[in-house]
Amino acid sequence: MKKLRYYVLHMKTSSKPIICCGFTPCVQRILEFPKVEKGIVNRASKVTIGIGGKGANTARMVKQQGGSPILVGFVGGANGTLLRQMLDTEDVGCRHVVVEGETRVCQTLVEAGNPETTELVEEMPPLSHDNWRHMMKLFESLELTGAIVPVSGKLPAGAPVDAYAQICRMVHEQGGRVILDAPGEPLLLALEHKPFMVKINDVELLQTMGGDDLLGACKELIASGAQAVLITRGGRTAFFVDSSRAFEIFPPKIEAVNPVGSGDAVTAGMAVALNNGSDISGALTNGMACGAANALNLVSGMLKLEDVERLSAQVRVAPLG
Repeated sequence: MKKLRYYVLHMKTSSKPIICCGFTPCVQRILEFPKVEKGIVNRASKVTIGIGGKGANTARMVKQQGGSPILVGFVGGANGTLLRQMLDTEDVGCRHVVVEGETRVCQTLVEAGNPETTELVEEMPPLSHDNWRHMMKLFESLELTGAIVPVSGKLPAGAPVDAYAQICRMVHEQGGRVILDAPGEPLLLALEHKPFMVKINDVELLQTMGGDDLLGACKELIASGAQAVLITRGGRTAFFVDSSRAFEIFPPKIEAVNPVGSGDAVTAGMAVALNNGSDISGALTNGMACGAANALNLVSGMLKLEDVERLSAQVRVAPLG
């Protein structure tokens, strides 16, 4: 099959906002060590403070590709203030519900010469009933007609298990398209409202659906309401399935520096391409190129457009079977 290519840089970028729903953003600390050893004091040689969380990373990388993101989520305390200041510095539009308690802080431990990283992840403080009610009012105030709406991340404690179903219903009723990156019961409950695409990694898919048949699990999701499914597998080939087609997507070969956030980069790349009018092959190509480009940087959620363009030429999308 002819190699399919897509370059966001060479297309007119749509000014229509991309609404990135990530309820649990965080302040991300990256600690670099010569070596990490258990049971002793480890002193970091360098500390970098940035923005984290699936929705926040997606919104940032939408912005870096020339898109117009609106990040929707919960923030609180001094950490929340710092997070909003950093998002403002990157010119990422935000609509937040302020909650009691602190926005979480997550830490990435990086060891010199080791491509594997260690993640220390805090949980967000539980939401109150009023917090969720205010979020739904906020969401109802957004212009969802025809919008691309990436929805990602674990639900915080206190959120209803059908939270993503509620969002998918609102978006679907207004003709928008949800890219849903979430496993488990919240995903299964959302299928009734026909998300445009379920993006999920292979481990989470099999944990959600049971068994060991990836493509069979995709077909079950589609039979239950998903319009399409994208399975990512780290740096290995990905699979896309809808009601009439199946593709295998071959990613670029890279030496990863920090793969954290690469799944969010895939979502951001697809969202921007679709918002710019691309077909699904172009969206998949741009998404996989963005995922690889993110992994080339120590700080997650960062794309260099020259990397995206170069890596796009190395992505191959081929019919499966």
